[in-house]
Formats: sequence, structure tokens, C-alpha cells
Amino acid sequence: MKHLGRFAAASLCSVSIVLASSVWASADTQVLYDGPSAAGLCSTSYPGVSAGADELSPCQWDMDAIDAPEAWARSTGRGVKVGVIDGGVDFTHPDLAGAIDVGLSCSFIFSTTPTADPAEVANGDCSNKAAVQDLQGHGTHVATTIAGRANGIGIVGVAPEATIVGLKACTIEGYCFADSVAAALRYAGDKRLDVVNLSLFADPYLYYCSNDAGQRAILKTLTSAARYAQQRGVVIVAAAGNESDDLGHPTADDISPDWPPNSEVSREVGNECRVAPAEIPGVVTVSATGVSELASYSNAGTPIDVAAPGGDAPQTSATVFGRGRILAGWSGTDATGTWEALIAANRAVVSGGGRYVWISGTSMASPHVAGVAALIRSTYPGLAPGAVAAKLRAGATTLDCPTDWPADDLRQCTGGAGNTSFYGSGLVNAANSLR
Repeated sequence: MKHLGRFAAASLCSVSIVLASSVWASADTQVLYDGPSAAGLCSTSYPGVSAGADELSPCQWDMDAIDAPEAWARSTGRGVKVGVIDGGVDFTHPDLAGAIDVGLSCSFIFSTTPTADPAEVANGDCSNKAAVQDLQGHGTHVATTIAGRANGIGIVGVAPEATIVGLKACTIEGYCFADSVAAALRYAGDKRLDVVNLSLFADPYLYYCSNDAGQRAILKTLTSAARYAQQRGVVIVAAAGNESDDLGHPTADDISPDWPPNSEVSREVGNECRVAPAEIPGVVTVSATGVSELASYSNAGTPIDVAAPGGDAPQTSATVFGRGRILAGWSGTDATGTWEALIAANRAVVSGGGRYVWISGTSMASPHVAGVAALIRSTYPGLAPGAVAAKLRAGATTLDCPTDWPADDLRQCTGGAGNTSFYGSGLVNAANSLR
């Protein structure tokens, strides 16, 4: 599978979760890079990148790809609140210092939620701030991609003065059950957040099919929550997913239901079946690119609105530092062993006391678009969600279908003239979307 748990992060499945005996280059296969050495390697690997003035800015090829530096002259997202519906955020991460609205942050992990750590459970009691702390790292990676501060260390996010609201709906094991996701969406509507990002699919089904009463009821709950949030002004951005599937013409689902364990069945699916939240009406759905074309893992198809950098090592030479993945923050309280595994894989960096990792997935693409939506909202605060989505599409850089795509791939690019099944309207462009 191409999931880190149920999150839409594609590349960690190839990393063995093995604890390292030391984090400081104790063996040839265990390297934790410090900021200066990482920046130097990035300067060689990604020549000409000018994504900002922070220590790891030379590593941010992705920000250059979406013209974020040009957009910052006009907007940095100030005054905009972005909800990160994910596995929490690291309140202590230095690149999020002053960026998190702790008062609004809340955990929607319930006492009945399978796979939850007791520390995550708050049952929607937003006074329990400790429950929002990221016990893994995925949510912190997403949050720093959106709003990492321009503070001299680490990276610079797409909207470096936006405010992050941590909305925990995913457990330490990466399961994001539909009741938690729906509760977080409704809360985002209650608080009239400007944007929310969902780099996930809602468990326990990958595809929810309308010809099944139980699945239909869950999808109705999610759709109703999303509609409520949208009606209250929330722009919803979601990852397309990492199954290398054509969402416009799905054929099979062999991982659902993914809870309880060993209950999955192989089944045929068709257009009566939808991935949620990616295929909920009004949601801005994001596919992922590597450095040159659609990522090898990314879903595609007619639901795609825009594409964004998600990283893809197979598109990048083995001599390139980070292999064209996305560098962003990681939690200092990761209790899963993933941090140690990424050190062993030479994909971990420290800067200013904060952790940063190279990973890829539509999880990494979606927050780029959420960040651009925050820039739009900051510049045009009165725009309705649909109008923000229209600006995202209108400002995108047109991408043509690949000319050398494998004929045996289930995903075949169709369309043209700025609207394809791989990229929607094209690669999101921060500067163009503000015009």
C-alpha cells in the first residue's frame, strides 16, 4: 500500500520502522543532517531555488515551482485561519512558533475511536489542548508546509503569516475515522475558519458506494458536514489519494473496510462509489506531481481541480539530495519510530532545534493548495469558497498530458487546453492566483 496508515502520504511505506541506536551519523546508513549541511547539499541539488531566506530554503524546490516567493510580495496569509484536520500539530515546533491558535485547536478523537492513544482522546472537549499534540509527525509536516514561519530556521511555508488551527481527527496509527473527520469539519464551520486541509481519506472505507446502506449513511454524514462548513465560508482542500487510481473510472477496492483488522474484501467499484473527502461536492481536490509530471502514486481523474508538488523519487536522480521529495517539519513527540526510520534512510534534518523530513504523497501536495487558498483569502477576504476555488483554478499553470506515459497504466491522461484528468486546471500558482 502507498499509505502511511490512512494518511495520504505515499513514500514512508518503503522505510523500515527500526529504532536507531544513535541519531548522529553513527553508521553509514544512519545520518541526521544538520541545517547547514542539508542546505549545502540542496544548493547543489536544486540550483537556482530562491524560496526564501530560511536555513533550509535552498531545499524548497516545491515553493519555486508554485511561484510562492513572487506571491509573498503581495500576501503572506496574515489574518487567515487554516484548519489542519490531521493527526495533530507539534505545539513546540520552532517553525510554528506564534503560528498556532491554541485556543481554537481541538481533538475529535473519542473514547470509542479505535487505535487511539489515550493521550489523544478528548471527545471534542476543546479545553484538553494536550490531546491535540502530534504524536506522529504527519500533521506537523502539513502545517509547516502551509504556514512555516520565515524566521531564519527550517523552511518557509506557502502562507508564512497564516494561523494554524490544529484539528485532530487521526489517531497515532494514522486512522482517520469518518465520525472524527465529520466532527472536525462541523467545528471548522462553527468557528468560520477560512480554509481547512484534509490530507487523508476517511476510514473505514476507501470508496463509499451508494448501493450499500451503511456506506451511503457514512458518506451522507461526511457530505453534510462539508456542506455545513462551506456554507459558513470554509474553503475545503483535500488530497486525491495515493492508490495510482483513476477516480473518474474506479474499478477495484481491495483495502476496505480497513477496520476491524482483516475485514477487508476485494470488490468491484464504479462511479457509484466515491473517495471521501476528495470527491465530496465543492471540495478542491489535489493531485500530486514530482519534479516533472504526475507522481507515480497519485490518483487522477475528472474530480481533480489542480495539481501541486507532492514529490516523487522515481522522477529524480539518485544523486539529488532528498530525491525530489517535499521537506517540511516533523513532530518532536513522534512515538511511532518513523523519525528514527527516516534518519536511517538519510531523510531527516534538524534546524533550529526542530525536526524536518523528506517525504512525498498527495498529503504533501494538498497543503500547498491550502496555503495558496490562504493567500487568496488574505488578499480578498470577502470571497466565497467557490470563488476562492475558481481563483485557484484560473491561476494554475497549464500542464499538458505527458507524451511518454505508459500505455498499461490504469491512469490515462485525457483532456487538454488547461483541463486534464491528471492535473485539472494545472499546477497551482500562488502568484497568478492573486491577480
